[in-house]
Amino acid sequence: MFSGVRALRHCVTGRQGGVSEGRYATLNLGLHVGDDSEAVIENRRRVCRALGVEFEGCTFAQQVHGDRVCEVSGGQVGAGRTRFADGIPETDGLVVAGPGAAVAVVVTDCVPMVMYDPERHVGGVVHAGWRGTAAGIAGRAVGVMAAACGARAESLLVGIGPAIGPCCYEVSEEVAGKVGAAEVRDGKWYADLAEANRRQLCGAGVRAESIEVAGMCTACHSEEFYSERRLGGPTGRFGAFVALR
Repeated sequence: MFSGVRALRHCVTGRQGGVSEGRYATLNLGLHVGDDSEAVIENRRRVCRALGVEFEGCTFAQQVHGDRVCEVSGGQVGAGRTRFADGIPETDGLVVAGPGAAVAVVVTDCVPMVMYDPERHVGGVVHAGWRGTAAGIAGRAVGVMAAACGARAESLLVGIGPAIGPCCYEVSEEVAGKVGAAEVRDGKWYADLAEANRRQLCGAGVRAESIEVAGMCTACHSEEFYSERRLGGPTGRFGAFVALR
C-alpha cells in the first residue's frame, strides 16, 4: 500500500541485523528491557541509516500500554533516542507533520501501526497492547492526527504490522470482552488484537480498503520477530518507524 508513496519513509523491523546478544539477539530496539544500551543505540542507528534519516531526529516515547498519542514538534524531536528516561512521557502513539523528523514505537507481541495521510503529509506510529486496544488508541490516533495536523480519516493509509495472533494469544474472558475481538476454542478465549484495531480504525472513519494487515503472528514467527509470550521471559523489541521527506 505504501510502496508507491515517495514522500514517506517507513518500516517495521524484524529481529535480525543488529549487534545485541543472547535473548536480545540481534536487532533489539528497546532501551528498557535489560539489554546493553550501547548495543541498542547502535541498532537504532542502523535502522535510521537504512531508512535514510538522521538518528538525531528520531523520537521515541516512554511507552506504558496506554492510549495517549502526542504530536512531536520543536524540542521534542529526538527525545528518547539514547535514553528511555528522556522519551516522551506516558505515550504510546507519536504523530509528525512536515519533513526531517522520524517517530518510532517498539513492540514485542503488541500491535505496531504505521499511519499516513498523503494529502496532508502527516504520519504516525502506534503501539497497541491489549490495554491500549481496549482504551481505543487506534481511534485516538486518528483523532490526534486530525486535530493537531489537519489529517482526514478518509485519506489515511494504515499498515498493521506483525503481532501475536488469535492462534496464540490466550486471554481471560474479561480481557477478551475489553479487547472486543476474540473467539472461544476448547473453552479458552483467544484475542485478535490486529482485528480489534482494524475495527477501531474503520469506526474512526478510515476506509477498510486503506488498511493493510500483515497477518503474521509474532509467537509463531519468533525467529523473525521478538515474542515475549513465546520466550516466556525478557526479550528484545522490534520497531515501527515513520519519517516524512
